Amino acid sequence: MSTLHLTQKERRVFEKLADSLREGWTVESETLTYDDTPPRQMMRLSLVRLHDPKLLALRKQAEKCRSIEEAAVLMAGIDLKDVNDDDIAALFFGLGPAVIDQLIAEELPRVKNDQELEGIAALSQIRHSILSALLSAA
Repeated sequence: MSTLHLTQKERRVFEKLADSLREGWTVESETLTYDDTPPRQMMRLSLVRLHDPKLLALRKQAEKCRSIEEAAVLMAGIDLKDVNDDDIAALFFGLGPAVIDQLIAEELPRVKNDQELEGIAALSQIRHSILSALLSAA
């Protein structure tokens, strides 16, 4: 995965990274937007079918979050390495694109190597897929 789907603001942050880190990456503009609301997010979270006990507990915590920033902090603090990809995708769909926006905004300026940038690329791809799905359903 060597493509990042970045908003204009994220692209400006990416361009400030070291040349050696940016090398080999393709940046596509993320132009899709979705006006999410807390009731929509809560509805999606309630409908998401998760199997991993760690994510089931995380969802309960996320349902108590009062802001996008709070949910992003919660997500940033969990290790998802051993979690099934389908569960991760479902959880992010429930949380919505704004939480992913916040995660990328917090993590992108701190990227120090390609492995961390791969994580940003994965988040940006998940966000792009969620935005496409939400907009096609609207």
